[in-house]
Amino acid sequence: MARQLITFLIVTCLGFNYGYSQSNEDRGTPVKVAVVQQNGNPGKVEENRAKAVSFAKEALALEADVILFHEELLVGYSPDIKKLAEPINGESTQAFKKVLQGTDALIIYGLTEKDGDQYYISAVVVSREGVVAHYRKTHLWSQPGNIRDEPAVFTPGNELETFKVKGYLSGLMICYDGDFPEMTRSYANMGCSMVFWLNNCGSRENAEAADLARRNSMILPVANCTGPDEAGYFCKGGSKITGPRGEILAEIWSKEGVIVSDVYPATVAELRKNNSDYTGLRPDLYYYDNR
Repeated sequence: MARQLITFLIVTCLGFNYGYSQSNEDRGTPVKVAVVQQNGNPGKVEENRAKAVSFAKEALALEADVILFHEELLVGYSPDIKKLAEPINGESTQAFKKVLQGTDALIIYGLTEKDGDQYYISAVVVSREGVVAHYRKTHLWSQPGNIRDEPAVFTPGNELETFKVKGYLSGLMICYDGDFPEMTRSYANMGCSMVFWLNNCGSRENAEAADLARRNSMILPVANCTGPDEAGYFCKGGSKITGPRGEILAEIWSKEGVIVSDVYPATVAELRKNNSDYTGLRPDLYYYDNR
């Protein structure tokens, strides 16, 4: 615990990013990433929105360029999912848009989305102008008979989504998506230097994020909820900012808060070019049946 605290203080207070050996001139323009770890608080939309706005203001005061919140930030897994779901441009997006006025920052948050008679688990990227990008979870977690049986309520998305942060191409994935390594690899093949991973689960361990980041030379900010879930189980969270060598630049466990770190997306292309875990892939040998 003491070692984790020392690392956190070094990263967030001194701005030190271990794993980068290049000079500042060689690393390109930094992106200051903020990840918010917030209590899940299922079903309490107004309370969750108000707290998220407060955290967003705190992250902006730290000069964040992009702020990441967890999956299904407002609703969580609640029996009232359909009643509480919002459209993309609903009250929550408008609240974040208002917070961002006068800044060039972005907010990425998990939306329980209603679109006509369809419901989606979505990630929405918001700027001061409004919605920049919108991704719908493509891999739905199946747990029949449980409130978390996502296919019973939600429709899966059918495409990946990219957007730019300070000119750097970035992608989105949500919780179970990350259990399929093809997702992160696909974003790498598309030229993304960052993938923002939203979660709503018991924890996301460092090894999970580190492996995806290292194998794909990908900067991987990870947001997860903490506190009691809908069944009373305490979620440890494990929100983190992961560098392209798999190094953990900042992390937070078992409490609410904001973590920040500078990352350097301009370093990713060279790292990826020399990463045998990425370049060694042999797609000509693999069989995929897409029926």
